[in-house]
Amino acid sequence: MEEKERYFCSSCKVSFAFKSRYERHLNTASHQAYAQCIAFDENRGASVLTTSHLAPSHDDSTLDVAAKESFHVDVEQVDVGELQGGATSPRGTSSPSTPVIPIGTEEREAEPGDSSQLMHSAASYAPFASKMLAMAYLMHTTSSGIPFYVNPISDSLKMCLGTPEIARNLVRYPVIPKGEFKEVFHALRWRNDKRFFAPMSTTPCGNVFIGDFVEFTLLGSTTPSIGHVRQFLCQEGQDGVFANVFALEHVPFMEGYVLREPSILVPVQCIQAVVADMQTRAQSVFKYQDNDTLVELTGDEYTSLFVHHPLKEKSVQSGGMPVIMVPLTVFTDDTSGNKSKVWNKFDSWNYLLEGLPKKENGKLHNIHFICASNKARVLEMAVPLVQELNLLEHEGIIAYDASLQCKVIVVAPVLSFICDNPRGAELCSHLGATTSKYCRICLADVSTGLQGIGELRKKCDTMMQIRSIRSARCQADKKQLKKRFGISAEPNPVLELAVDPHESTPVEVLHTLLLGPYKYLVRNVMGRLTSAQKLEVLARISSFPFSGFAIRLTRNIAKYYKSFVGRDFKALAQLALFVFFPYLTAGEIEVWFALSKVFRMVYCQPFKPENIALYNAICLDFMRAVDLHAPELKGKLKIHLILHLPENMLMFGPASTFNTERCESFNGTIRAHNIYANRHAPSKDIATSFAIQQSMRFVCSGGHFDPSERCGDDLVQLYQSSEVENFLGGGSTSSYNRAIDLHGGLRKINKKAAALGSVMVKVQEFDGIIAINSLISDHSFTLFLHPNTTLLTPVLWGRASVGSNGQMVNVGDFVHYTESREPLIQVGVFLGCFENEGKCFCIVRYMEPVMNGTALRLNQFDCPLFTLTNILRVLPSVNISCSISVVHQCSTTCVLKEKAVETTLERHKVTQNTLFLSHDWSNNLYCYNVFCMSNNM
Repeated sequence: MEEKERYFCSSCKVSFAFKSRYERHLNTASHQAYAQCIAFDENRGASVLTTSHLAPSHDDSTLDVAAKESFHVDVEQVDVGELQGGATSPRGTSSPSTPVIPIGTEEREAEPGDSSQLMHSAASYAPFASKMLAMAYLMHTTSSGIPFYVNPISDSLKMCLGTPEIARNLVRYPVIPKGEFKEVFHALRWRNDKRFFAPMSTTPCGNVFIGDFVEFTLLGSTTPSIGHVRQFLCQEGQDGVFANVFALEHVPFMEGYVLREPSILVPVQCIQAVVADMQTRAQSVFKYQDNDTLVELTGDEYTSLFVHHPLKEKSVQSGGMPVIMVPLTVFTDDTSGNKSKVWNKFDSWNYLLEGLPKKENGKLHNIHFICASNKARVLEMAVPLVQELNLLEHEGIIAYDASLQCKVIVVAPVLSFICDNPRGAELCSHLGATTSKYCRICLADVSTGLQGIGELRKKCDTMMQIRSIRSARCQADKKQLKKRFGISAEPNPVLELAVDPHESTPVEVLHTLLLGPYKYLVRNVMGRLTSAQKLEVLARISSFPFSGFAIRLTRNIAKYYKSFVGRDFKALAQLALFVFFPYLTAGEIEVWFALSKVFRMVYCQPFKPENIALYNAICLDFMRAVDLHAPELKGKLKIHLILHLPENMLMFGPASTFNTERCESFNGTIRAHNIYANRHAPSKDIATSFAIQQSMRFVCSGGHFDPSERCGDDLVQLYQSSEVENFLGGGSTSSYNRAIDLHGGLRKINKKAAALGSVMVKVQEFDGIIAINSLISDHSFTLFLHPNTTLLTPVLWGRASVGSNGQMVNVGDFVHYTESREPLIQVGVFLGCFENEGKCFCIVRYMEPVMNGTALRLNQFDCPLFTLTNILRVLPSVNISCSISVVHQCSTTCVLKEKAVETTLERHKVTQNTLFLSHDWSNNLYCYNVFCMSNNM
């Protein structure tokens, strides 16, 4: 059948089956705006992305949906690569620019013929009207005339808050942890710095701001009290928001009030009213000095009590809009724009929402692109960013919050910068590792860097030093001052932010620890080994039990140790002491041991603020070991920066909250957007691609700026498929509810093998002596059963179980497990798993700790020792926590031997001799590898 002629609109790239539909489209406001903006773009060179070409306008919503007409995008003009990677049309020409319409425009009046009922019926292809714009990228020019394109942070932030999943997970208040710091909102910077205090909270009496005087009644009390609100925060494990309040007690004989310290936490539900006339009531306010003397507040102290929060007036003027605090972390880095990952350097700026939990912030779709360029310098691109960041911090923006389901005023200050060390020095106007005062955080120099932390740098001092350098009379004086201060006088717009970059560029562990001392020491050890010794190292690594390792050392260390990347050093760090110790001197072992303790502090242990003195001592021990036994590392900046790690973890949370590993992965996304474009305007193409991708992800995930203008559930379900999520750069928003994917789920073997492994077991009481032929051949074991376990029917054997961390626990792995009769974490060998009467069970061989009196006995590397027993425990599979790393405590009788291995070369089977480590199993001692990331004791 001959295809019917279609009517094509070249401006909107939409074709119609009927001429009447086409003529009606030409008269719509969306088409006219599109055409005008394209003409504007051609004349002025600026363009902004909207979704008007993805959804019909109000006028288009009047079309007869029953006629089964839909919009058709011309496949000859739009390529899939254009949406995913920024590619243009197949002809190789630049894609037509999109309209320039700012986000958040006012809602226009309905035109004649508009019908909300028809609009909802068209929701299958029209999630909302074309006025619901997504993002507007803007063109800027550097001082040298280089253009670059920026996706505004405010537009992206509005979409984040309008996305239900993000808004629901976003933490708006600092959290007081029960013990250890797990997230950035547990740490002290967000909790103690007034720049990040949430301005207000909603209470039964309305919005209450910091600085307000409130009347409250504590639980269990009937007498109302008056207090001065200092801060709003949450407590881990408790629901609701708490106000940190200084209670005021009326003292009649003094005709005033006494400010009680310390402050108390009051649930906001207990706040009954805001006391507006407190300044009239309290003509004088007193406070206790030395716990027993009343002292009247001075004039400035008294006046400061009655100063309203600067955003309170703005909230009142906007009709009582809530004000929320959304701290940002800015990530900046350089990456290659080529597929080969070499040359063509791109500098980029991105940001993250620090209010999201660590697990959510690690997903790539929660890292938001700002700008990138291979021509403009990173600090030149920072000029418009700094202007917008100052606006977000001091004035805020109005956005729709999908969690609160109302418009809010959003305040978004910069909490920290995540970057590598050279970029961190650049942000601080520091000269870097080549200067004598090589630290960007303190004034330590090369000669004193290992002795401790020097005097901390301050932004105000740096700005004074820059002015001194610029006012120097000659170049020689400027050079001398630069060397003296370690400061560069180049223009740095980052210093215009309220944040102090010296305090807010924490030491990230990827480049400082893994690509620092570990790289230096590995190259030192491997560089001096003979060829035979390198083969022995390979044999020890291949014989190492990798139970509990999330990543394995798969590369040939003998050949490629000079090209190892951070992932390789992270895997090697967890087993280095057990592999390298035969080839190290006593002094080198001390250095490696001290470095491994630093690695354990950063990666393997939860951060507890009460142990800060211990963490500082661990870092100083490593400095002393380097000073004594590795003099070649004394002048390295990365060695000194380790001293700042404990303080950074106290301020910003565990090192995993400010590492660059998650953000380095995002560089590959930027690279892909450049590769799949024609590269005529890379900065614009990359910004366009990210804008389209984030806009479509916002629409498809149910994001909205108005509840009445949201996509249908069918589109949300379609988006949750892994193919669509990956295409749009999304994360794993879909949940897996299959039993085998949940904690305790089993991976069964095939039915034939299962029948061979089936056994009949009869149990009396809770334990007994039973021989299980399918598992044991020559030994009898004591079988301890869980109280709820009864094995009266044949069982179906499995090959693996799912641990509490979501990772597979395979037969033969060492595991952590718990037992109902003994709730402490136990260690054992995972021997098997089976299903019986619909319940899943596991068999574990118990490992008994070796005690030295009342304490665990440790080996030379502070690893607890265990012995393997003949006690089997049958437990519910949910009692298995995770696989762990346990290493045989090798003695002199554990030696390297050769064995013949059959392999295939050139399609022929050949036999080769290979080294392997032969263990002496009569030595029944095993050490718990405390340097493995999964072994958190």
